[in-house]
Amino acid sequence: MSGIAYSRDDEKISKIKAAMRSEGIDVLILRLPENVVYVSGYWPFFGVSYLVFPLDGEPCIITHQGEEEYASKSWIRDVRPYSWETPEVMGNYLDAGANILIDLLRDRGLDRRGVRVGVEASVEFVACPYNRREAWGVGAPTIEMFRQKLKNAEIIDFTHTLYTLRSVKTEKEVSILRVVNELTDIGLESFYDALREGRTEAEVAGEVEYMVTAKGTGFKDIEKCIVTAFVMSGTRTAEAYKMFNNHTNKRIKRGEPVLLELNVCADGYWSDTTRVYFVGKPEGEIRRVLEAVLAAQEAAISQVKDGARASDVCNVAFKQIREKGYGGYIRHRLGHGIGTHLHEPIPALHVASPHILRKNMIHSIEPGVYISGSYGIRIEDVIFVGSSGAEPLTKYPRLLPDEY
Repeated sequence: MSGIAYSRDDEKISKIKAAMRSEGIDVLILRLPENVVYVSGYWPFFGVSYLVFPLDGEPCIITHQGEEEYASKSWIRDVRPYSWETPEVMGNYLDAGANILIDLLRDRGLDRRGVRVGVEASVEFVACPYNRREAWGVGAPTIEMFRQKLKNAEIIDFTHTLYTLRSVKTEKEVSILRVVNELTDIGLESFYDALREGRTEAEVAGEVEYMVTAKGTGFKDIEKCIVTAFVMSGTRTAEAYKMFNNHTNKRIKRGEPVLLELNVCADGYWSDTTRVYFVGKPEGEIRRVLEAVLAAQEAAISQVKDGARASDVCNVAFKQIREKGYGGYIRHRLGHGIGTHLHEPIPALHVASPHILRKNMIHSIEPGVYISGSYGIRIEDVIFVGSSGAEPLTKYPRLLPDEY
C-alpha cells in the first residue's frame, strides 16, 4: 500500500509559494496534522511532527520518533526524527522538537534577523491525527517557544491563508477525494445491507465501521483509514442536527426512519455524508418531508458553479423547504468545505456567508428538516465544483427503490 497522498503535488507547491511571496513569508513552520498532510502527504499518527517549508530550498519533516517510516514515504526527502522521553528521563516535547528545529533553521540560514516565519497561530478547531483519540493543537506554549527560540524572527499568523489555499483543491487533491468518496459509497452500501428490523442502532453502526475499515485499508492504494458511523432511528432522528449524534442499543422498528451520519478519512482526507433509509416504506407526512429535503438538495446542487455565491445556493435550498411548509424546522447551514479537515471553514454555505464558490472547491450540501419529538430527515453529499457545474462525489442512492 503506497498511500494516496504521499507523492509531490507541484500545483500545490506553486500555490503555497505564491502565497508566501505575496505575504513576504520566508519559511512556514507547521505542526497541525491537517496542514502537515496538506503540504507533505504524510498524515501524522501522534500529531506533534513539524513541517518546515522554506520559500527557497528543500523542506523538512521533523517527526516524532517511530513515525519516520511513514514520513519517509513523503516526497520530502529530509526527515529528522526526535524523541523527548526515555525510561530514565521524563522529557518535554516542545524542547526536544525545538532543538532540532533551531538547528535546521540555522543550517538553512533562516535564523537571520528579520526572517518572517509563518505559523498556525489562530487555530482552535483542529482535525485529528490518524490515532484520532488525541489531538495536539498549537497553543500559547508553542507560540511562545517560537518567540523565545526564534528571537531574530518575525512570527506571522498564516492560518487564514492556509484555509484559503486549502479551499480550492488541486487536480491531485480532487483525485484523492474521488477515492475517499468511493470508499464512502462502500460505507453507505453497508448501511443499507445492515439495516434490519430488530437490530440495534449500535449494531448497524458497528457493521458500517467494520466494513469501511476492512475494505478501505488497501482500497485503491489507501494506506490508512478511519471511520465514524453514527446511527439514530425513530424519534431520535429529530435530534440529529445536534453535535452529539450518537447510537444506542435502541432496536430499529419497521416503518421508522434510520439516519446514518458517516465520516470517513483516508490518508488524511475526509468525506462527510448522511442518508436516511427506512425498514419498509415511508408514508404520509414523513414521505412528504423526505421529498422536500431531496428537492432542496437537488435545487441547491443545480446552482453550484464557479462564481456562485454560497449564500445564494443556501437560500435556494431553504426556499424549497419553506415553500413546502417546513421552514420552521431548518436547524443548520446548508454545507461546509471538506478536505484535510472534516469541516473546512471555506466555503461556508450559509445565508450570511461571504464566500464565492470557485472551480475545484469541494463541499457538502446537507439540507435537513427536524421536527422535535417526531423525526428528522437530512440528506448529505460531497459536491465538487467543476468547470461545467456541480458533480456529486458520493454516488450511492439518496433514496432506494424499495422505499417506494
